[in-house]
Amino acid sequence: MTRRPLGVLALVLATACSASPSTAQARHTSAGTGQSAAAAPAPAHAATRHWSSGPRLPRAVSEVGVASLGADVHVLGGYVDGHPGSTTHLVLDTATGRWRTAAPLPAPLDHVGAVELGGRLYAVGGFGARPGGTSTVDAYDPATDRWRAVASLPGPRAAGVAVALAGRLHYVGGKIRGRDTGEHDVYDPATDRWGTAAPMPTARDHAAGAVVDGKLYVAGGRPGELRTLEVYDPATDHWSAAPSLPAGRSSVAGAAFSGLFLVLGGEDAGERHVVRDVDAYDPARRRWSTLAALPAGRQGIGAVVVGGRLYLPGGGPTAGGSAQTDTLLVLG
Repeated sequence: MTRRPLGVLALVLATACSASPSTAQARHTSAGTGQSAAAAPAPAHAATRHWSSGPRLPRAVSEVGVASLGADVHVLGGYVDGHPGSTTHLVLDTATGRWRTAAPLPAPLDHVGAVELGGRLYAVGGFGARPGGTSTVDAYDPATDRWRAVASLPGPRAAGVAVALAGRLHYVGGKIRGRDTGEHDVYDPATDRWGTAAPMPTARDHAAGAVVDGKLYVAGGRPGELRTLEVYDPATDHWSAAPSLPAGRSSVAGAAFSGLFLVLGGEDAGERHVVRDVDAYDPARRRWSTLAALPAGRQGIGAVVVGGRLYLPGGGPTAGGSAQTDTLLVLG
């Protein structure tokens, strides 16, 4: 969801209800099936997967960063009780199905990027105490349960796509002091320095991103309800266009699952409706298909795959930032 001062959030949500339906609403509704008549059949190895409920989170959160470390799922920052910015650090041991709390983030954040790289967890940017976001980057060592600051981003940024690619941390797009960007910064943990790579052609925030077969896929996001899918190849430092997302939305989760690029959930641009849809892009066939819809709409989410199962913790069960959930959805 779009970061707004809390004093105007209730007004935004109230006035949005009287607006006309968005283009995405033609397909996406909180009560819809998540199916698209134009979607291609899903690949057989993914079509049989179904959703189940996992152990509930210790607290309800949305607008979080989500990453894995080994068999653990880490959930960072986010909105809690309708309020932005938290130091939340929840960890799910997928082997035992138990949640625990770990060392809190050094500062309250939401819309923070979360990435595993070289056995450490990185928290990248996000909205915090300062208007316009933070440039802070912190690294978490699971052996010591401690965070330490590393080289900061070139400037404040939030709601971007953060991934590990070719041994480096890539942070793409997001918000810079209220404007969308396609900036593409690359962190090398060996030198503790940031460099730049080819900017993403479409400036956007709240998009879905994931790495499939060594390439970065980014789809959806804002402004509006973007459908654009763009692919970055680190070997050539070049972006290319691919077939568009079947229906645009933002505040989505992205994941690499069973050789596919998944775009999960989200909300419409007017923040009126949450989305259940799970769209899957097959790079080999250059086609989108539809997987089993989420059991309930979710936005402000992240997702990660561990042991062949996809975990989607928390999120907003309604549009905007006023509500969070402690549910864990599992696709396997």
